[in-house]
Formats: sequence, structure tokens, C-alpha cells
Amino acid sequence: MRNAIRIAAKPLFVLLFLFLPSATSFAQGVLKGSVVDAKTSETLPGATIKLLGTKFGAKADGSGKFTLSIPEGSYKVQASYVGYQSVAKNVMVQNGETITLDFKLQTLETFVNEVVVTASKGRQEKKLDAPITIETIGFDALKQTASTSPLGAAAKLKGVDFVERGINTVDITSRGLNTQFNTRMLTLIDGRLATLPGLGLPQFSLAPNPPLDIASVEIAVGPAAALYGPNAHAGVVNIITKDPFTFSGAEVQVRGGSQSLYDIGARYADHIGNFGWKFTGQFMRANQFESGNLFIYDFPKTVGENQTIITPETPAQRRLRQSDIDNLRNIGKAFTERQLSTLEASLRKIDGALYYQSSVVNAKFAAGYSESNGFVGSNFGVLEANGYSIQYQNLQLTGTIGEVGWYAQATRTANSAGNSFQLHDKAEFMARAFGAAFMGVDPRTRPPQNLVFPFSTTPEQYNNIFSRMDRAYIDSASIAVDNSELWDSEAQLRYTIANTDIVGGFQYRYYNPKASFLSGTDNPAAVAFGAARDISATEIGGYLQLDRRFFDNKLRATLAARYDKHTYYDPQFSPKIAFVYSLTPEQNIRVSFNRAFKVPVILENHLFLLGGLARGNVGGFTVITGGGGIPDLAAAVDSAIAQGRAITRYDALRPEQVNSFELGYKGVISDKFFFDIVGYYSIYNDFISPAFEIANPAPADPLVAPTYAYDNRTGRILTNTAGQTGRVITYFNYGKATIFGFDIGATYFFTKDVSLESSFSFINLADSDNPFEAQGIPLVLNVPTTKYKATLTAKNQLVKNSFISLHGRHIPGYLFRAGRWNGTLEDRTVVDLTLGYDWKPQGVTFQVGMNNIFDNKTPDVLGAPIMRRFVSATVTYGIGGFVGN
Repeated sequence: MRNAIRIAAKPLFVLLFLFLPSATSFAQGVLKGSVVDAKTSETLPGATIKLLGTKFGAKADGSGKFTLSIPEGSYKVQASYVGYQSVAKNVMVQNGETITLDFKLQTLETFVNEVVVTASKGRQEKKLDAPITIETIGFDALKQTASTSPLGAAAKLKGVDFVERGINTVDITSRGLNTQFNTRMLTLIDGRLATLPGLGLPQFSLAPNPPLDIASVEIAVGPAAALYGPNAHAGVVNIITKDPFTFSGAEVQVRGGSQSLYDIGARYADHIGNFGWKFTGQFMRANQFESGNLFIYDFPKTVGENQTIITPETPAQRRLRQSDIDNLRNIGKAFTERQLSTLEASLRKIDGALYYQSSVVNAKFAAGYSESNGFVGSNFGVLEANGYSIQYQNLQLTGTIGEVGWYAQATRTANSAGNSFQLHDKAEFMARAFGAAFMGVDPRTRPPQNLVFPFSTTPEQYNNIFSRMDRAYIDSASIAVDNSELWDSEAQLRYTIANTDIVGGFQYRYYNPKASFLSGTDNPAAVAFGAARDISATEIGGYLQLDRRFFDNKLRATLAARYDKHTYYDPQFSPKIAFVYSLTPEQNIRVSFNRAFKVPVILENHLFLLGGLARGNVGGFTVITGGGGIPDLAAAVDSAIAQGRAITRYDALRPEQVNSFELGYKGVISDKFFFDIVGYYSIYNDFISPAFEIANPAPADPLVAPTYAYDNRTGRILTNTAGQTGRVITYFNYGKATIFGFDIGATYFFTKDVSLESSFSFINLADSDNPFEAQGIPLVLNVPTTKYKATLTAKNQLVKNSFISLHGRHIPGYLFRAGRWNGTLEDRTVVDLTLGYDWKPQGVTFQVGMNNIFDNKTPDVLGAPIMRRFVSATVTYGIGGFVGN
């Protein structure tokens, strides 16, 4: 069948390219050969063949053989395979000539020669030699994860905090100070910024790039601002996609499983001459796991709250009892997630790229579009993405001028919220519609203070009122508008002189957010309350890194610095210095210092949610205890001073800074044992809080004094549609905090096919300065103190070409407080199992995965769905390229 397809399709492609003389006018040669184990002569299917210094490459087929058409010239050809020492050979290819190169690879019992590009911003180097802590997810690990998302493989990595927020949404961060809204980890796809323009969140699984097109993921753990700029505060996630020269061919993947999951993906990539192309698509749908969330709207006392309002961790001025919640549900003022949500998870993606490669310049133009349904974390509740779309267009150019290498890229990213909504917003309009249905009136004509609710209801009465609610009003009023845009560009030069590698670059980013939950001039609610501003912003940055080796290449010294200027803030300077000393060719120690900045993202500066009850902090607030809420700030301050009442000032947000010192060792011990340990000591200044309520004029606890918030820019008391003048939830800067911890990882290879990988992580908030402790505002790490992980991987054990992956992780319980979420998470232990078989002669892979085998019922974070036991089966069918081989 595959041969028939090849025979039928190849003439069509040849005829097509006859009309492209520029593609066929280059002199061509053929490179072919095989890749085998040097000791056993066993073939190594899937081995990577790479022409170093170019983007040409191929994968060995099921019999370990490869064929590659390339322009004539001199090349250094490298063959590599996971668990083996790479081998490179020089070759000269002339027009019309066929060259045979056979590779015999020696077993390497560690990943010591694994190559990464994120550590030095685009330059390939051994992971062992990297001047930063970097974790990787290879192609096999992505394929073998039992998680609902391929990025679930990140859960296995040392020092990484991983959160599943649903069937199709995940979160990745590291080193503490987490919230429901994590923005400290910069996310890239092929080096371009992959951020949601309106929310400021990483795209992760919502990005237009389908899983079939992901080649690997590299995660720089720890501050990386010297090269990557603001918000590479906790590290960088770089998702690397497949290029059509190395990964050519056609693939179709079908997956089905629990929660009525069906997932179909397809990819086609090929190349001819100097031109390459790829196209990938995905359609996935499943029933979302439930979280047990409940959202409350009891105007004006309890607005935008959830079920954690009853926990002891919730401040007393807001806390309710379980009996209060039961009563609110009975009278139509509190609604369950099932009543509010479609509970659907889906992804629709299409992505493609065109490539051109030559000895002078390489060019790539890529574009993609995705549309998603699913849950996105929020400090105030949960955003339900409903037709949330992302599109991007990207142009990348690389080349050389003499001995100088250069790189440039420009990306436009835009999103549209579609029919997305916040569940707590929908709870408000459900409550208003319930009250209006009880009264027999139109909810559009009655403000919340004029609605009447039943004193209590029977199930029959409740269902009768519920069935008469105005659904059109609920759906239209709940929709969140977000039509934001982001431009990201970079230019870079590389040069080597006197054994010193020099890289320097310039970056420009332009943010143009337009959303109903932000205080822009296009938000009528923000305009009505005098909070509207021009909220667009630019970031401009430049960086320079010097990298030199001394003492016969045993000592590597890296010095880097970066300068950034943001529209709202003074310039920031981010230096880095690192030394890597090789004790042996396979062992080294590393010491480094990094400074990084986190610039407040769009939501932290410009949030305008819950009718103005929740706001960003771009101008600062003053909170006064008691006094009855005098409208004018100056008069309220005078009154408070005269009466001895408390005055608390929350300055406008400032960039968060971290100075981090690291000491690490990694290397091979006794040939089969790879050990990696890193310790860090980080000093944070002005670190940005999660969203907290800083003023409440009507506390639930009568023993708590009322407080009133004023806008420092206008000098007036804050007002909102929630009917609570002076109440506000916002962000602010804490003082200083010291965090130290360590991550230990070890991998043991029993054989080249069987390995055990394990890790242990520890983190501690050693010291902190919380200037708002007297106001009852806590300072917490929001991560577990320890993490335990282990993964056993085995190939060819059941039968030849089979694979098994057994993973377990234990996350001890911890206190979590952020925004409206307050509580203690219980211990979570998850065990995953994947079984698979590669039917290589037919190009088919069968795989069965079971995530959370023992059905642990603790969510990864408060408010997230409880990811119950999940079973899936996947079949992937692939054939080689039609014209490139």
C-alpha cells in the first residue's frame, strides 16, 4: 500500500517542481548508508543523520538505512541515536554522484552527549557543558507519555512544577512563588515568543502547533533573563518543532480513550533541492474532568467567590460556613461547575511552514491557527475557553557573512476569545437571571440591588425557576471579549575570535491588548468608572554574551549582560556569569550567578474584572481603616490621622528582581550512572504577589474593621458595579525574600535498552519581608517543599521493538493562597504506565497509556479539574517522504 502511494504520488511532485527551475537548477548528489550498533551490528531505526552547519538531515528507516539528496559540496555528516556516542564523518559530494556512508555507533550509557540549543540562545552544545540548568524532553519521551497532553512528559523532569488544568491545558514552572496565573516562565516555540497577547499566559497546549510536529522540549530551570529578557524569571520553555529535512514523510495518528476522547492528527513534510515544506493538523475532543468548583454571587456581600471561601485559610472578613453555601445554592445565588460549564475540552489546529536552505541563507516562513475549548487558570476563578483562537505568522532568516553568523525573526501573534467566559462571571448573570425569573421580570431591566430571591426552595420549585431563566441574557452577558495582538522581533549576530564565542542581539516587542477584562479605552465599564487608559506597551532589549574556554578547554567561562526598557518602568540590567570546569570529559562542576527581572504583565497592571472589584495596579492604592468611606483621598487621610486610624499604602507595581547563585555537578560515574545535582540560593526583591483583597468595607466577620481603598492617581475612593464602594482585589510588591533549594537527579542504565531515572527536589522560604502582614495578607511559596519522581523505561523487553514506560511522582500536600483560592492541597501520588510496539516494516506504532493508575483524587492545584484515571490507545501510521529521499 505504501509503495503504491509512493509510486502514484512521486510523478505528481516531480511534474510540479519542473515548473520551479530555481528548485531544480542546483547540482545534486545522493548520500546513502546505514546506522548500526558497533558491538552487535543491530540496526538502529530512527537514527538521526544531520549535515552539520546546515538544516539537511534524515531519519534512518526501519532497517537502519537512509538516503538523502543534497546539493553538491563538502559536508560533515553526523549520525546520532539516543543512548549512543555520536559519530561524524567528512564527505565531498559532486553532481550526480552517490556516496555511501555507513556508521557504527558505540553504546553510550548516558545522555551525556545530548545536544541542546536553549542554553546559549540558538547555538548547539552538549547538555553536559551547558552553563545553566537545563532539562530536556526527547522525541521518544514525548511519544511515550501517558498524560492527556504530550507536554505531560514535563512532569517527569527534575526541578519542574507541572500542573494539569484539564484534558488539554497544562502549566509548567519552577522554583516557587506560584499562583493560578503563572507568568515567571518564558515560553518559546522554535525561538519565537509563545504568549497569549491579552492574558500574558504561556500558550503551551493551546498553541497552533499540533503534537505530531513537536520534536523535543528544552526547559532552562532558573533565571535566564541575561539572554531571554523580562519574564524569563524562573526559566524558559522552548518547544522545538520538526523540520522537513530531518523529519520528512507523512504521518496519521488516531487516539481514543476515557472521557469520550477522540483525537486525530496528520502531518506531511518533504523537501526537494533547497526547498522544504510541512503541514500539520489536529482535531481533538473530550469530556472535561470535573473539579467540584462552585461559584457564588450574593450581591453585594459575596461576589466572585468559590467553595474555598469556607476554608480556614480564607481571611475571616470573607469566610462563610458550609451551611451558608448550601443556602445560597438553594436560593439561586451559587452554582456548580456543571451548571455553568459546557465541560468540553477540544482542540482544532492547523500549522504549516515553508523552508529554503542554501550555503548563504536559510529562510523559514511559518503560520498557524488554533481554536480551543477548555479550562484556563485564574486567580479569580476559572476561564472557560470557548472557541478561543490563536493565530501567528513568523519569518525566520539565518545565514553567514564571511565568518559572522546572523539570525533574524519577526512574529505577529493575535488571539480572539470567541465565546469564552469566566465561570464566576457567568455565576453572577445566572444569579441575576434566577432572581428575575422568580420575580417574573426581565433581568436586563433590574439592577442586582432590586432583585428579590426566594427565602428557600424545594427541588421542584428550584427546577421550575431554573428552567425559566433567560439563557440568551446569561450567554450574551457572560462573554469575555479579547482581541489582543503581540509583535515580537529579534536580530542576532555571532562571531568567534581568539577562542571566544561572541553573541549579541536586539529584541523588540509590542503589546496591543484589547479585552473586556482590562482597563483599556475600549472597555466601556472601565471608561464608566474613570479607570480607562491606553494600555499598549513596548519592550526593547539588547544582550551580549562572551563565551571562552581555558586550560585545554577544561574551563569554560561565560559572561553575559542584558539591558531592557519597558514603557512603564526604568531600564533594567541583567548580568550573568558562569564557570563550568570539566573534571573529566564526562564530568563537570558549575558555579553561576544570574540576575533576572519579571516585568508586571498586562493583567497585573491593567486588570478590570468583576465590575471593577478586581483591578490591576499601575498607579497604586491607599487603604484606610474605618471612617465610613469619605470620597476624597486627601480628606480621608486627614480624618484618619486625626483619629489615629491605620493608613496603608500600596505603591504602583515595580518589576520583580531575583539574584540567584547556583552550584552544580553533573557527570557519568562507573559508565552506566549519570548523576546531576544543583543547589540554588535566590534573593528576591519586590516580588509580585498573587491577587489579594486589600480592602473590604463590609467584612463578614463583625470583629474585623471595615477598610476602604482609594486610587492614588485620581485621589478618589474606588467604585464598582458590585455595590461595594472602596473594595478592591489587586496585586502589589512584597519586600525581600530568600529562597534556597536543590534538585538531585540520577539515571542508571542497566542496559542500553533499560534505564531508571529518578529525582528529588527541595525548596524552602528561608527568610522574608512582608510589609503587609499586619493587614492579614500572607506570603507563601505556593509549592510543595519536596517532590519525588522516578521513571523506568525499557525497550525490546516484551518483544523486539516494544517499549514500556512506568512513571511515578509524589507531591506532598501544601498550603496554597492566591486570589480567590485559599486552602491546603492533600498529598498527590500519580503512577503512569505506557506500553507500545513499533511495527517497523509497516510504519505503524501501537500504544496504550494509563495516566493516574490508582485514581488519586487530589488536583494539581486548587480549582483545577481532578484528573482521574485516564486510559487511551493510540495508533500512528507513517511513511517516508515522496520526493526528498
